[in-house]
Amino acid sequence: MKTMAIDGAYPRPQMLSQMGQQAARGLNGVDAGPELARRMKGGRVEGPSFQDYLSEQISNVNDTIVQADQRVADVATGRSRNLHEMMIALNKADLSLKMLTQVRNKALDAYQELMRMSL
Repeated sequence: MKTMAIDGAYPRPQMLSQMGQQAARGLNGVDAGPELARRMKGGRVEGPSFQDYLSEQISNVNDTIVQADQRVADVATGRSRNLHEMMIALNKADLSLKMLTQVRNKALDAYQELMRMSL
């Protein structure tokens, strides 16, 4: 069986330089939609940064874990008899932590992929 290379499967250097030039020009001339256009000021998007969003989500996961721990302590000390609510809280905390771990793994994979690229 003969294999054939697909022309254009990898970007050529000219294409990369054109993409770099387009990225340097920014969003001029691109219809980004009314919501993004409203938030644009001076070529930058106004609003919370990705770092702020990620920090907020990490804080939410931590709060979920703390609430689950409190439910376990309440059941263990006899202040609460709601085993089903405790189990729901534990499952929410478990899923939140698993999701956060997957987001971390994907971010690290993306970072490692960027570091492997040669300029």
